[in-house]
This record gives sequence, structure tokens and C-alpha cells, in this order.
Amino acid sequence: MAAVPDFLPEPESPDKDTTTGGSAQPSGLKPIERLTSDSRIDRIRPESDAKTVLRYSSLFARTYIRSDYNFCAAKIAVARGGKTRALEKALRETSEWLRKTEQWLLRFEARPIELPHDMIELTITRPLAGLLVRCLTQYDRVYVRATERLARGKITDEQRLGILNNAERKLRLIVQICMPDNDQYTADGEHREK
Repeated sequence: MAAVPDFLPEPESPDKDTTTGGSAQPSGLKPIERLTSDSRIDRIRPESDAKTVLRYSSLFARTYIRSDYNFCAAKIAVARGGKTRALEKALRETSEWLRKTEQWLLRFEARPIELPHDMIELTITRPLAGLLVRCLTQYDRVYVRATERLARGKITDEQRLGILNNAERKLRLIVQICMPDNDQYTADGEHREK
């Protein structure tokens, strides 16, 4: 049984010059700060110092970039063993599916439509993060091609929604693979069931 100390140390009083940034902590402990996606990716020691500018038109791409890209890039940076294999497999399958889908859409001749777009600079910490950026670029091209074909009456609204829903599901799967720790994957990239 652990011995209980006879005295309790007094909490340190903060200096008068420092601000607590909100409510004071009665315990004297520093408040816990959660890492945001930006602060998480800033702590990574990248294998490369690459940056790219991604142009996107779809709401899904914008949401994914703002809420999931930095999280995935950070998790990719620390992935080891089976988790790396699982991520690589999922990213390559997604990229190949998007490539084939774009080729299928291009079979239907349609005049290009200039959709409104935004641009954002992304940090690429590892080659797999670069592959994720490639998938996002491919997704946005599929989005534009499907919208052009729908506007020209080459495909139906149901076909367009089916294509985009499948693509979005594949990209969300990348986020799901990033969540478990490295030790939850077997050497061949399979997730261990609990």
C-alpha cells in the first residue's frame, strides 16, 4: 500500500504578468489543450517539405479538407507496419476506382462547364498523404465531370448521386482506417477485431 504524504504541496500562484486566457484553474494546473488538426500537423517532422495547391469545387472536398485532411496526414505520418499497408491499399483502391469512374464519365461527350472553385495550400508530409491529395483531386474532377454530364442530359441525377456517394464513402473509409492505433492492425494490413 502506498504511503500517504503528511503534507500537501500548495498550488503555485500564477505570476501577475501572465494571463490565464479564460477562467483561472483553482488547482494551479495548466488547462489541457486539445490538439487541433493544424497544430497536430505542425508537430510532424515531414519526410518532405512539399506543399501543393488544391483546387476544388465540391462541398464534400471542402469539408474533407477542413475537417479530415490534417488528421489523416498526421496519422499517416505516424503509421507503422500493418496500418501503413492498410492505408496504402485503401488509397490505391480509391484512386483506381476514381480513375475508372472518370474514364467512364468521359465516354459521354459534354461541353465543359466552369464551376465556381476555391483553392487551398496543403502540406504533404509523407508520400501516402500525397496520394490522399491525389484522391481528393480525382474526386473533384469526378464531381465536375458528373455535373457536366448531368447538365447536358447524358446521365441521370440518380447515376450522379450514386457515383458521388460511392466516392465519398471510399474517402471516408480512409479516415476510419486512420483512427485505430498501429497495434490494432496485423502485419498484412487487416484490422484486428476485438
